[in-house]
Amino acid sequence: MHKRKRLTGLVLAVCVAGGSLLQGCSVSEMPLVKYRAEKEQQKFDDMEERLFVEEITGDTLSLHFYLADPENYGIEDYEVTLGGYSIEHVEESYEEIRQIQEELHGMNYKLLTKEQQLTYEVLDYYLDTELNSEGFELYSNPLKPTIGQQVELPLMFADYMFYDRRDVEDYLELLSQIDDYYGEIMDYERMKSEEGLFMSDAVADEVIESCMSYLEEPEDSFLTATFAEKLDALEDVDSEEKEAFKARHLEIMEEDFIPAYESMIDGMEELKGTGKNDMGLYYLPKGKEYYQYLLSSTAGVTYKNMSRLEKEILERINGEIKELQDVMDKKPEIIEELDEYEFRLSDPDEVLTDLQEQIAGQFPAIPQSQYRLKYVPEALEDSFSPAACLSPPIDRPEDNMIYINGSDEFENYDMYTLLAHEGYPGHLYQNIYFHESGVSNLRNLLKYTSYSEGWATYVEYLAYEFDNGLTPEAGRVLARNSSINMGVTALLDLYIHYYGWDEETTEEYLAEVMGIYDKEMVGDIYLQIVGSPGNYMKYYLGYLKIADMRQEAEEKLGENFSEMEFHKFLLDMGPAPFSIIKKYFEEEYLK
Repeated sequence: MHKRKRLTGLVLAVCVAGGSLLQGCSVSEMPLVKYRAEKEQQKFDDMEERLFVEEITGDTLSLHFYLADPENYGIEDYEVTLGGYSIEHVEESYEEIRQIQEELHGMNYKLLTKEQQLTYEVLDYYLDTELNSEGFELYSNPLKPTIGQQVELPLMFADYMFYDRRDVEDYLELLSQIDDYYGEIMDYERMKSEEGLFMSDAVADEVIESCMSYLEEPEDSFLTATFAEKLDALEDVDSEEKEAFKARHLEIMEEDFIPAYESMIDGMEELKGTGKNDMGLYYLPKGKEYYQYLLSSTAGVTYKNMSRLEKEILERINGEIKELQDVMDKKPEIIEELDEYEFRLSDPDEVLTDLQEQIAGQFPAIPQSQYRLKYVPEALEDSFSPAACLSPPIDRPEDNMIYINGSDEFENYDMYTLLAHEGYPGHLYQNIYFHESGVSNLRNLLKYTSYSEGWATYVEYLAYEFDNGLTPEAGRVLARNSSINMGVTALLDLYIHYYGWDEETTEEYLAEVMGIYDKEMVGDIYLQIVGSPGNYMKYYLGYLKIADMRQEAEEKLGENFSEMEFHKFLLDMGPAPFSIIKKYFEEEYLK
């Protein structure tokens, strides 16, 4: 799980590359060229740092989760705020984006270092994409059944670390603002309702149900427990002050937190029936265009012809079906083996230790790093994903956190591949590698979801074929099967939101292609996709791009292909639009 994206936020992004500064200058020109280059590079660095500070001080949750000690970065006085969620803020942000892009275009690209040039490209792409969101101000979905603000915000409070007294005071102030913040979100939902863009009743019911778990008595809330645990560990707060803080926390829970959820539930109930569309984005006035924007925003790939995307997905699925069939033809008994397969390890700590050993030789080495494993609070189990990795602050890279959902719903998930996705060599590993590469502060704000989730999905499938207790054939079949299932789900995302499939068409497709005849299951799948447009696509599209690049690299480089070097290329690029990654892949990696 990554930092929430504020409606007004300017989440900026960059990546990593190396190389020489200038080429082709004569000796007589060098002193002047060097002076100009150094001056331009410093100007670019100053802009990066300014944008970084402006962004993370826009809301205190961002500030805290990016910096454990803001004072070391010259940030001492800041407004303690959850930020805003209003159309007015969005409209103001467009002008800010134009000003930043004008400043960026005023830089001399050729005089920048290779790393800065890549930063320039990624930032420019981001700014262009966000400007393309004009006209879609009411298409965002802050409230979703499992990944909405109503679920993510309490988890962020639970993980809000206390490094000193000020953190406790900031936390309490932020928690007291949650009713106002949710009030702005509900005002936004009312505006959507007035324009006929509100969610369907079925999705609204899912959101309401997710809110119900937060209505327990303050003394019984998981937030009360986590608050006390973190507070008790502080050494610069005496026992009397700690008791006063705890009393204040209970008061805020009673007067602000619980009323915020009660008000949201009431507001959602009032708005039910106003949603004019219980199907995909296709049926909204500019739904197809908004879907294209979502893909461009999360993956950094612009598809003007969506049939090309459909073709790419189908080619990948069909190729993996063929691989799967080849294994089964050579070893027919694999079917019986898969009926009772199991990984050698299932304990989370043991799995993560084993994974770190398994990836040696295939992935670049990283420093030994700390991490904590925590189970999702029971109150959040029904509205939380199977697992999540939370990125640590820039200045405390050791504070890595992996959450595991202990719900019975996920008891059949394979812990080995789940932690390959969230831990090594997935999110945790990639985060550590990126931090250790010495990126600028601004670069750490990059959250191109399809890159990070695509990487984690790609290595999750690789983990099936590690030395993990499965036979090589069983691992290969399970990996291909998982990929095919996700590919089909991504296709449904496309078909439902861009081509307008209804539930009946989806039901017929799943019966024919996947052999799924359970109408209730199909209904759940359809509802999940309708409620979170592009969510499944951002996972699969990232995986698709990485898998396609690897296939191309293996074909063109032949015996010179190195798995280690391929992984290093992707990791060195860091989170970035795939259109830019592909350019560097073709111009530099394949040479």
